[in-house]
This record gives sequence, structure tokens and C-alpha cells, in this order.
Amino acid sequence: MGGRAEKELDVTEQPAVSTAIRALFEPTSVAVVGASPTKLASRAALENLLTLGFEGRIGAVNPRYDEVLGVPCAPSLRELDFVPETVVVAVGRDRVVPVIEEAAEVGARAAVVFGIGFAEAGAEGLAAQQRLREVASDAGMAVLGPNCPGLMNFAHSLALCMHTVEPYEPGAVGLIAQSGSIGTALINNQRGVRWRNAYMPGNEAVVGAGDLLGHMVEDEGCRAVCLFLETIRDPERFFAACDRALERDVPVIVLKTGRTEASMRAAEAHSGALAVPDRLVDALFERHGVIRVQTLEEMLETANALQVAHRPTRGTIATMTGSGGQVEMVLDAAEAAGLEHHALAEETVAALKAILPDSLAASNPLDFWGVADADRAVPVLTEQLAQDPGTDMVVAVVDQQTSLMGGSVFRFQMPFDTALELAGRYDPLFVLLESAGGVSPAERVEEAAAGGALLLSGFDTGMRALGHLVAHSRRVAAPRAVRAAPAADGTAPLPHERSFSGAAALEHLAGHGIPIVPTRRVRGADEAVAAAVELGFPVVAKLADEHITHKTEAGGVITGIAGEADLRAAAARLADAGHEELLIQPQLTGVELIMGVTRHPALGGFLVVGLGGIWTEVLGEVTIVPLGLAEGEAERVLTGLRGHELLSGARGRAPVDLSALARILEHLDTFALAHGDTIASLDINPVIATPTGAWAVDALIVPTTTEPETPEAA
Repeated sequence: MGGRAEKELDVTEQPAVSTAIRALFEPTSVAVVGASPTKLASRAALENLLTLGFEGRIGAVNPRYDEVLGVPCAPSLRELDFVPETVVVAVGRDRVVPVIEEAAEVGARAAVVFGIGFAEAGAEGLAAQQRLREVASDAGMAVLGPNCPGLMNFAHSLALCMHTVEPYEPGAVGLIAQSGSIGTALINNQRGVRWRNAYMPGNEAVVGAGDLLGHMVEDEGCRAVCLFLETIRDPERFFAACDRALERDVPVIVLKTGRTEASMRAAEAHSGALAVPDRLVDALFERHGVIRVQTLEEMLETANALQVAHRPTRGTIATMTGSGGQVEMVLDAAEAAGLEHHALAEETVAALKAILPDSLAASNPLDFWGVADADRAVPVLTEQLAQDPGTDMVVAVVDQQTSLMGGSVFRFQMPFDTALELAGRYDPLFVLLESAGGVSPAERVEEAAAGGALLLSGFDTGMRALGHLVAHSRRVAAPRAVRAAPAADGTAPLPHERSFSGAAALEHLAGHGIPIVPTRRVRGADEAVAAAVELGFPVVAKLADEHITHKTEAGGVITGIAGEADLRAAAARLADAGHEELLIQPQLTGVELIMGVTRHPALGGFLVVGLGGIWTEVLGEVTIVPLGLAEGEAERVLTGLRGHELLSGARGRAPVDLSALARILEHLDTFALAHGDTIASLDINPVIATPTGAWAVDALIVPTTTEPETPEAA
């Protein structure tokens, strides 16, 4: 209930709030309202400021005490002897809004609200959250929360948090987590990711993930940002921050829940998160350069990989290991991550053969088990792989074993030292990959990074992290060349305010450059025959009523009409059902596709593309792309379709005109952008592609003003 009610919250631009966010990152003074020597949350909030050595002024507010933890305590914010820039609100729900009102009155710039029972708790809580938002917005206050455990900015000795925080050497990775427990788990990780700051925004009544991300990516000390998201409350602001992050080469790594219906319902109950379709989110992540991960482990390994200065773009790896079984694991994991074990150059193979015994192949991956004098040979083999012209990354599989079997010197220390020694001398990125995840101490991971190398954990997780590194590097090296947005002026308005299909829809699309199959509107059998003779048999006969939007289900489409007799019979059958007016089209033979547009009220418009006809059911898959295609993107979308081999001439068929199909997709993109939010959805089904062109055969356009369909229209 909380999530659905949250749709009523205003999410308009708040420039004054945006400028106040600095006070959540670097406040000059802080007051803790509700400070107490006994209540854990309010005590921790004050104690953290003292323990971490916060350099700004500190105040406490509670009418019950004269001082708390040695900090002078005032009865109210008004009675403090200074104006706090940021206020920690550690009181119950019913007192939160009055405190925010008082904070706004005295001139505070920001607040952190711990209290629960707001949008996640039904109508009463939603109303309280709406009032909090109104007060903060009117005052230009940046409020984190409610229903949040707080924030930590280790780069500024700051922790406005309900939990005790220990002193910590800041790193270069930012964290935003829409769950306190997930945030805590990530902050306390032992995988070598060192945080610069960590923000847990709770219900995001005022300040959301997009605001926080936008501030983090402008920080010169931030090398990457990790986010755990249940929802994206302000997509426009969030994805604008992602675009800026890509411009600045600050990777944005996201683990988002909601891949299942059950997960989306749980997110609504947890923080009032508004569920959004996961496939649309995936498409937006891809468009805006967001790295999506599936597990916390993958997030941490990816954060480790993306902190390095190296930006490998080829994705070619040369792997060294002392195990045939590990070779197989590496090959599987690398291919799944989109990485390639390239063929070694002839000179590299010759150099390797000079060192390896005859029993070992000079190949990639390189299994060196059994090489004589490994202490001398392994560093030389590593150097040879680094010198190969095709190598983007050198990966050495390592085992941090100190007991039971083997020894850490041969299995870990020697390749570790070798990687650090060679990292400064050769261009490829040197990667140490542990076969089992999470074994190496965090200090080892940090030591490798300081030396310009990576120490990653687990075959699958580590390789996925490298795959993300390569994908991000390619995006940074080759930014999208966005096609010019169409001007809305001159765009023909929709001819109807309700759903329409058939000739009206096709003609409207044709007016925007989309080729359509020749279509004749006729009345009666004689006109139908005349149209068919003009167009040439075989033909298709359809109902002409443009407001019957599902003609096939209504029995209103007859295909494969080979001659006059069959056409007259078809016309008579449709006339008996009350349909005198028909559409006659030539029967095209080719590959069928479906193309369309769908619009989500929060996420915007998307193109939908897939193979049509029987292949829609067989393949059961469409590709979804946000509106605003880049140059060349339409053709890449088509060649990336599942079953795209049908377009290129599978099983002896002639290839279709791919450029014609790409032009239809581009025109559809332009059409949808020009019409903006006046279109709720659009389906061209089918588009038929042949070796000589491609044409829209039927279409359905649903305006946003369309009322729900009546049973007759269905």
C-alpha cells in the first residue's frame, strides 16, 4: 500500500534542495535533536561526531539534559547558541515534522531523519512524509530519509548515523544503499573495497539516489560509485547523473532488486518503493552506461576492478595457470563474461616453447604445470604473454593456500610479486585471479591495487568483473553519437483520440517516412476484385474498421487469397458478419518482425523489436531500447536479435534488406520522440522484410487519452 500511495508524491525539480546537498556531505556544523546518553540511535549519532574527530561545531538538543557526552544541550534548536547547518532528527515519527519545521525556521540547510512509519506504513505515514517534503522543499532543505540509518563521509570525518561507526581510512568508492542492512554488509566487506562515503537514503522523501550520485561523481577523489537500489524514484535526475558519471569516467555499479514480482512487492512494503518493470530498467541501464550486477560479491569485485586507471577496450586476455582443470574453468568463465582468449602471435609461441617442456603446449590459456625451475620460468612466461601484441590483460590464476596442501609461495606469492614487478613496465593490465572466492585478505587486494594490478576473487565473479571493466572502458573510449532529436513543430497530430489501426494508422506512419504496403479501401466484392487486379494476386483481405483493434482475433483477416473466386467468397463471408468495407493488400513473402513503442509514466518511451509470425512464440523474446537511437544503433539492435540469422539468410534464404529495416526503426524512433507523451503505445505487426525492402503491413496506435477498450472493440 505504501508503494502505490507514493505515486501521489511530487517529484518536481527542486534546485534549492539540490544546492543544499553539500551540507549532507561536508557540513560545517551539526546538531543532534533527541540526543540522549541512553538511547542507542541518538547517542551513536552524537558519539560518532566525537569519535571520528568531526572538525565543525557540534550541538545537542533535548529539554531533559544540560549536556550529553560532554556536549552542551539546549531545549530546542531555537535556543542553541549557533545555527546548525545540518540537523540529525533522532525522534519518533510524530515529532519529526515539527523538528523539520523548526530546523527550516532557524535556517538549517540539511537534515537526516532516522524515524520510521512514513510512506512505507500506509496513508497516515504517507501524509506525514508529504508534509515533511513540503516543508523541506519550501525551505530549500536537503533531507535524507525518513526511515534511514544515516550517512558516513569518511573523507570528511563525518558519520550522521544511528549505529556506532569506527574511525576508518577513506577510499575512493562511494556507496548509496536503499537498505540499511545491505549498506551495513557492504560497508563491512572484507573484499578490499574501501569506501569514501556511504549514504542510506531510506524513503527518499526529499533527497534521492540521483541527487546523491550527482554530488558523488563531481568529487575528484571518487573513482567509482556502488548502488543498491529497490527503485528509481526520479529517473530523469538519476540517469542524468549516470550520464555525467560516464563523461567523467566514474563507473556506476548497480545491484537492483525487483527482477521478480515477489521482490517488487517486498520493496513496496519495505520503503514504499514504487515498482517499475525490470526489462525497461535494464534497457535504461544499458543506454546510460550503468553496470548492472546480480550479487553483492559481483558488485564488490567489479568495484575493485574499476578503481584501476587501466581502461582495456579489446577484452583479450592471456591466462596462466598451473592446472588443466583451471584452464577449463577459466575458458567457461571468460566466454560468459564476454572476454576472449586470443591466439598468440608466432613470436610469442616460439618464446614460450623455448621455456616449456615438450609435454606442455604454448597456447592461451597457458598451463605451465610441470615446467622445470618454476621460480625462474613463471615470471619469464608471464612477461612473454604481456609482450604479445594481442594481449589486453594478463590473468594469473592464484591460490592463497597456507595449510593442508600446497604452499603460498609457489601458488600465490610468486605470481603476486611478478604481477607487481611487471605492472609498471608493460601496457596490459595484470590480474591475479583466485580460484575460490573471498580467500585473500583485504590488505592483499589493496596492496595489488596500489601496485597497479588487480587481485580478484572467484572464476565466475572475477571474470564478470573484468567483463564489466572492458564494457565500461569501451563506453568511455567511444561515447554514443546521438542522432539529432526531431523538432516537434510540424508533426502531424494523431487523427483520433482513441485507439485506431488499419489504413488510418498506416497512413499516419507513412506521413512520417515509414514505408507501408500498398493498401486499398473498398466496399463490396466488385471493388475488392478491382483492387486485387491492380495490386496483383495473391492478396490479403482485412476489416477496414479502424477501431476494431484486434482484427485477427475477430476473424477479420483472410490471407493467401489466390484468385477472384476466393476473394469474392472472402468478401461475402465478411459481409455476412456485418463488414462491408474492407482493406485489400498484396500478400508479401519475407521475414516477419514486430516493431513498436511503449511508454512508461515514470521511465519514458521505449522501442520494442522482435521477430514476428511464428518466431514470436518460438523465440519468445523482444529487444527493448529507450527512445533516442544513436547513429548506427538501429542496425546493431536488429543484428542483436535472438534469431537474427533469419535476417542474414539462414538455411539458404536470401538475406533481407537490413538497411531498410534499420530505417523503419529510425523513423519509428523519430515518430515517437516527436509525438512525445501523446502516444501510450504503438504496434507495427507485422513488418515484412524482403531482399529488396521492408514495409509496415498493419499497425495499432493507442493515444494516451484512450479509454479502456469495450468488449466490442476487443
